[in-house]
Amino acid sequence: MSTRQNINRIKLVSIRSLKKSVLTAMLFLSALAYSADFTLDFQRPYQESVAEGLFAQATNYPAAREAFEKLAATAKDAIEKAMWQARAAEAVGLQNGKLEEGLAMAKSIDDKPYSVQSQIELMLANKDYTGIVNRFGQEDIAAWPPRRIAMRTGWAKDEDARGMALYHRGYAYYRTGAGAAAEKDLEKAAEFAVNNDKKVAIYRDLADMEAQLLKNKEKAFEINMRLTHLQGAAPVYIGFLGAADYLREQKKYDEALELLRRMPLPDEPMEGNGWPKSKLFAIGHTLAEAGKTEEAIAVYDKIIASEKYNDSDKKEAKKELEKLQKPSK
Repeated sequence: MSTRQNINRIKLVSIRSLKKSVLTAMLFLSALAYSADFTLDFQRPYQESVAEGLFAQATNYPAAREAFEKLAATAKDAIEKAMWQARAAEAVGLQNGKLEEGLAMAKSIDDKPYSVQSQIELMLANKDYTGIVNRFGQEDIAAWPPRRIAMRTGWAKDEDARGMALYHRGYAYYRTGAGAAAEKDLEKAAEFAVNNDKKVAIYRDLADMEAQLLKNKEKAFEINMRLTHLQGAAPVYIGFLGAADYLREQKKYDEALELLRRMPLPDEPMEGNGWPKSKLFAIGHTLAEAGKTEEAIAVYDKIIASEKYNDSDKKEAKKELEKLQKPSK
């Protein structure tokens, strides 16, 4: 083999080795980039949880703002960025004397749903119900595109910002006496609600508004009955009790008793849960009004004899017994 052929062979081997080295480097860099992205994705839920935890402490709003702004800076798209900007604005606006600064930050957010929803949150926290109605009464919230809300107290992470904004504007309408507008917003908010507990809370406020503001007891009863078919926390029990009160007023005692006995609660009190007591006393009152005195007495006797009811509950039961056992004039 000639010298020139040897040189060409060496060049070819060198080129092949270089190509292989470049390919290896490219694969290594790609793997490194993927690993970094995976690490960031893996850490993201933790970072979000830490930020929300700081916010929930109230005393750490400045730190929460910084955490939210970091999340916004590393967001995957403009929509997620706006969501965290909204939370940063709220962390500022809830600090003493910084409401206007927070509102200005919220107003500057490019995404309208997050911008408006954040402004409503800040105004609601400051009980500026009239301001919410005046500024956003004409806003067609239901027509917004879907937007998920960041995890926060009382709201599941998958909830829709439309439901949240409608619920809180509806509450502002309620507090300013605009019953018809409140009814419309709250009904629509319930449609958007994803989490059952939030739907329960919306129905609770809607039923209260119908009874107290609009004086529409029939509609309040209908909404309370919706509550009885949902699974959730305390407001579900409010639905049972509210519907039973209405039935008792209508002298439909058997229906009221059937509803109360259907409450998914034991007759004995549970630690930190006073609803079993409310259930039994409601049954006792209904039986007494229905003229079933002996059955009502048995209910109160059960409370007095139980070791699980406290002295205050037993004292209240004894007063009810005295009313029933008092000779009629």
